[in-house]
Amino acid sequence: MKIIHIINSLKKGGAEGNLYRLCKFHKKKYKNKINITIITLIDNGFYEKELRKNGIKIITLDIDKKNFFSFIKKIIYLRKSIKKQNPDIIQSWMYHSNFITLFIPKVFYDKIFWNIRHTILNFKFSKKTTILLSIICGLFSRIVPKKIIYNSEASIKFHENHHFYCMNKTILINNGYSDKTYYPSKYLNLKFRKNNKINKSDIILGFAGRYIEEKNITSLLLAFSSLIKSYNNVYLYMAGKDINHENKGLTTSVFNLKIKNRVFFLNEQKNLLDFYNGIDMLVLTSHSESFPNVIAEAMLCSTPVLSSDAGCSKEIINGCGFIMINNDHRSILKNLKKTIDIIKYKKKKWSFLKKNSRLKIKKNYSIEEMSNTYIKNWIFK
Repeated sequence: MKIIHIINSLKKGGAEGNLYRLCKFHKKKYKNKINITIITLIDNGFYEKELRKNGIKIITLDIDKKNFFSFIKKIIYLRKSIKKQNPDIIQSWMYHSNFITLFIPKVFYDKIFWNIRHTILNFKFSKKTTILLSIICGLFSRIVPKKIIYNSEASIKFHENHHFYCMNKTILINNGYSDKTYYPSKYLNLKFRKNNKINKSDIILGFAGRYIEEKNITSLLLAFSSLIKSYNNVYLYMAGKDINHENKGLTTSVFNLKIKNRVFFLNEQKNLLDFYNGIDMLVLTSHSESFPNVIAEAMLCSTPVLSSDAGCSKEIINGCGFIMINNDHRSILKNLKKTIDIIKYKKKKWSFLKKNSRLKIKKNYSIEEMSNTYIKNWIFK
């Protein structure tokens, strides 16, 4: 079976990580019975080395968006490459890659599957070109792909109701995770706290995500600045792209709120296993998500999550953590106080949440279930 995946890049991100886990599982299970090629539009990045180790071929188009003639050359190359490989399945990931499949020869249309990983696109948080590409794809969705794969119900509702996506081609496949990749560890907990000089009695809140407006970091920091007036042993550790001291916007906010001694930047981490084990609770304050990987990953490490009601966060947590109905700084503060009091004074309830967080993800969001569902839909739908 020949499969071609098309994706923007292999940088560290939610869709890229999901593609990595999917390809790795398929290669391990089917070995030489499956041939996987990944075509990236701009560059390779974080996951390239590991994917190549697993026998997966990677081709980079290196598209220059500003050079029209170069773009045409790349499209011609893509068409020739697809014809030469003659794949059984073409799986594209996200709007730009879905859009590129419009230029693939029509004979392959019945082999194309689109993947959509966002919930809501709007002019406040999204690029105009991304919104335009999504709408164009929506208009062509009745012609080009065989099926459209989403990873949340919220994503399905938005794209079908607002961007004209075909309702008859919808497939829902939840993200999947390995409980051997993310797991609770007392050793890693002690290691993280020792490396960061954290006292045993300190309560550590964690944030994991990129520095973008959509993540609502400003409201989180504002809420935290009020929170520490009531608690002298609560700290916030933040990890993610551009979460560092070179980020002037972030450092200025922390300085102005007078919380620089209680907030710590860890930058982008190669692996968040130590981080999830080291913190007491993960906090997600996003305005918009589809299927937040960080929630499932933290829960697999038996780390409860306090999250905004974005995407399918509520469905993932499902009683094994906390959901905020509102997402302003006052609501975040109120919910932080509530959960910290549980950590401090209701030890049995907290232990129950920790144990059941992991069990919830293992039962409902396994990498095996996700990978098998892709194969079933590629072959039988």
